[in-house]
Amino acid sequence: MRKLWSVVLTPIFYVLLTALLGAAFVTPAEAKSRQKSSSGRKSGKAKVAKSKARSARSQVAKKKQAKQSGKSRNAVARSKSASRGRSRSAASDREAQALLRKRGKLSKSERQKLLSYRSSRRRRAQAIYLARLRALRARDEALRNIAANYIQKDNSTGEDLEIRQAAVGALEGRSGTVVVMDPSNGRVYTIVNQQMALGSPVKPCSTVKMIVGMAALHEAVFDPNQDVQISSRASMSLTEAIARSNNPFFQVLGRSLGYERVLAYAQDFGFGAPTGVNYPGESSGYLPEEGEQETGHMSSHGDGFGVTAIQLAAFTSAIANGGSLYVPHAPRTPGEHTNFEPILKRRIVMTPEDRLRMLSGMIGAVNFGTAKLAYNPFGQVAGKTGTCTGSRDKLGLFTSFSSVDNPKLVVTVITTGSTEAGRRAAEIAGRIYSAISPRFFNNRGVAPATASIEINRR
Repeated sequence: MRKLWSVVLTPIFYVLLTALLGAAFVTPAEAKSRQKSSSGRKSGKAKVAKSKARSARSQVAKKKQAKQSGKSRNAVARSKSASRGRSRSAASDREAQALLRKRGKLSKSERQKLLSYRSSRRRRAQAIYLARLRALRARDEALRNIAANYIQKDNSTGEDLEIRQAAVGALEGRSGTVVVMDPSNGRVYTIVNQQMALGSPVKPCSTVKMIVGMAALHEAVFDPNQDVQISSRASMSLTEAIARSNNPFFQVLGRSLGYERVLAYAQDFGFGAPTGVNYPGESSGYLPEEGEQETGHMSSHGDGFGVTAIQLAAFTSAIANGGSLYVPHAPRTPGEHTNFEPILKRRIVMTPEDRLRMLSGMIGAVNFGTAKLAYNPFGQVAGKTGTCTGSRDKLGLFTSFSSVDNPKLVVTVITTGSTEAGRRAAEIAGRIYSAISPRFFNNRGVAPATASIEINRR
């Protein structure tokens, strides 16, 4: 038994003894080797951790890239689908055209193909039309909301509240602005949507023809008693040209005047400079640069000009009163209203004969021309429309005064939207005249002795 234990325990004893002696007598080289081995294991763990972090970041980046590529793939797929649709449509068009060119009687299948083609064409056209209509309606709604917001912020202190209410009601929620003033002294009755009327210059469109007409008469570049040749087969009088807003007529006059004279008369009537109205935020508008616009088109469409509604109203007042360009002014206090003092900016050279010739066309515009909807039963209206069409929004302008024999009111309207035009602006002005003229005129267009004005002291 002792031999057995000695046989078993002796090797174990020697192994333990060897391990103890080895630990006690480790050489420096062995210690360094063991330290390197330990640090190697630690650095290996750090490398594994870094590798895992890099892998996680890489996976996140791959997910983002996959998401983006998925979007791009969807876009590419949509593009390819649209391209295939166009290709099928083109192929269908070619096939239908071939059937239409085919002589002789068509088979039943060919007739069905042709009917299917025509039906698909109608559906596509209707879908395009409805999409455009939705976009235009959304745009118009946005413009109306912006205008309503501006009107709420208007400063109506000292304005005539009855006239203001009539102007706001006549707009019927459209995106637009209205200026009503007295042409005899420059007194402002109301400005609806003051941001647009004062700070947003627009193209004058065909209202610029009044300036060109006055300039051509004063410079005697044509005989007003004779028709002007506007093409090889047509001629027209000044009255008809203003009433119908004929573009070729005023292009002929504009080219005869030249850029310098057209610009000089526009500046004389107040374009390109602030009117001096006592409302904040007035813009001076802008004038065309020489060579930038063709003089003929500048004289018929107003290319290059930017005017505000208050500038148009002041200019129209000068035509109404015979050549006095007043500074528009709203009396802010009861004292200013009682003792209103007109501020004359300058006198414009305008002979009575030239004025009457211009009035003939402006009256014609209301009686039988582009502004028939501006009719006023209480007094004859004289005015000029303007319509501009753009890629998105259209402009409708109408500037006018009433009555011709006894001018007491100037009404200038500018509207913008997908369906706006000068005739719509004239219709708005007509509603304003019908609402407020009984205060100023009797049925013969003569001003009554008194007219009560309500002052807002807000």
